Amino acid sequence: MTRAGEEPAQAEVAMMPEPAEAPVALFILGHAGTGKSWLTHRFVARQHDLGRAWCVLDKDVVSEVWTGPLLSAHGQDPNDRDSPFFKEVARDLGYLSTLRVGRDQVEHGTSVVFPGPWSRELASGDIFSPEALGLPPQTRLRHVWLELSLDIRKQRITDRGDPRDRWKLDHWDEYVSALKRPKAVDDRRIEVLDAALPTDDQLAFLEQLLNEQ
Repeated sequence: MTRAGEEPAQAEVAMMPEPAEAPVALFILGHAGTGKSWLTHRFVARQHDLGRAWCVLDKDVVSEVWTGPLLSAHGQDPNDRDSPFFKEVARDLGYLSTLRVGRDQVEHGTSVVFPGPWSRELASGDIFSPEALGLPPQTRLRHVWLELSLDIRKQRITDRGDPRDRWKLDHWDEYVSALKRPKAVDDRRIEVLDAALPTDDQLAFLEQLLNEQ
């Protein structure tokens, strides 16, 4: 319906909603024990309190139902997450499954947070390209790297009692010696967040990251 004294074309323009901002894919990165999942759930709870639609897609959760049975079917330890066999046969399937579910969320306008190491995607540079990740091209990518002292990380890994961490703890020196800070972090293409900061400070850091152009 046209208001009095208003041309039809003007009325249509006035009634059009503001274009929605493209959904975000937030990658919360870091080594084991830095608090990626812990921060993810507090971040999403805060976003929901603010009336914003966010989805959590944790690679470990997305793939845990089938990863153990897949390893067992090949005569491997179902809790293995560190061996060459796991990395060759199962690792990429878990990440690809997570991204495939994420694509549907983003296409429907829901922002997604992906906690995890994402080490291969970091090394290849794919993590900076929505297309390389299989996400819609309009996806706004954001990345943060969590850092925490090694002693605290080991204590957290021990305390959570996850059998999937058994190899890390049994071969701690070997595991730690293989850890590398990603080049993209050293190059400052990815922001670093001190995971020892109070929760509110960490959440404020993420909020600022989301608002960057």
